[in-house]
Amino acid sequence: MQMENNMRILILGGYGFIGSHIAQELKKDDHVVGVVDCYHQYYTFPNWEYTPILSQRKSITKADKEYIGHIENLQFMESAFADFKPDRVIHVATYPNAKMVKRNVADATNNMVTATAYILDLCVKYKVDKITFASSSMVYGDFNNQIPNEEVIPKPNTLYGSYKRQGELMCKIWHREYGLDYVIMRPSALYGEKDAIVRVISQLLKNALTTGTMTVQGPDNKLDFSNVLDVAKYFTFATVNEIRNETFNCTRGNGRKIIEAAEIIKAKLGTGEIVTKPHDDFYPNRDTLNSDKAKSLLNFNPTIDIEEGIPSYINWFLKQPFYFKNLDINPKFALDTKI
Repeated sequence: MQMENNMRILILGGYGFIGSHIAQELKKDDHVVGVVDCYHQYYTFPNWEYTPILSQRKSITKADKEYIGHIENLQFMESAFADFKPDRVIHVATYPNAKMVKRNVADATNNMVTATAYILDLCVKYKVDKITFASSSMVYGDFNNQIPNEEVIPKPNTLYGSYKRQGELMCKIWHREYGLDYVIMRPSALYGEKDAIVRVISQLLKNALTTGTMTVQGPDNKLDFSNVLDVAKYFTFATVNEIRNETFNCTRGNGRKIIEAAEIIKAKLGTGEIVTKPHDDFYPNRDTLNSDKAKSLLNFNPTIDIEEGIPSYINWFLKQPFYFKNLDINPKFALDTKI
């Protein structure tokens, strides 16, 4: 089915870290964007940080219509689908990481499994042309020194990874049983502007600026650090083109040692002691993902390496008054300091 250039695209989790950047990309091409969001702080993000970041995300999203409520609420979701009438749906309304899921198992189960079933049913009922589902590199489990492509059989070893894998399987089941087309996206090690302090690079930076010490668990461990601007483009291209029923790794495609990220932060700030500890066995050993399939079929090559992306993130961080108000930041750094 060939779609019109200007589609109606409903982003579930549209005010989240990835979702807001996807919306920004879609609006560049004049698509009509609807956002579903519940302002979930995952029992983690403090109000003083979440509220201003949410405001910044909304400023780039420029949603044509917003629906504020929980994806776990079927009646609410039914009304959102009935009102917006989406051509395509992007599902990025999900817990951000594995330890959050471990701390909140019941809520995460509703969010990542039950709500996904509701969403897939609604896509069928309202004749959605295609759903783009946000999975994760965590579905692979331990990489075992391999560079997995999409043919590698997933073996998740965290609850988060298993729920992401379940979501993938549900997309395939709904396709087989109801004809709903899908695209599955597997990002990894996200970072970038307008993120809360929750992921590896943001935590390293916060610690460098406050305690003066960055702890790297597993100095030889690698992650395929992927900037949110690149990942948002991956999701956008996967959603608006006519490729269907495919799974894509969507990363920079270049595993880097975590200690390299810490060293870039130290060099740019001119401060920050790096302390190494053994690998945290809660997390699988990961590295580079093979994203050649996405680069080829989606005709997109990510461009942002950590040498560029980390300094950009640092400059954004140092422009945020709420961090200076609520964190004990080294007085060497004033608000609006540029590195």
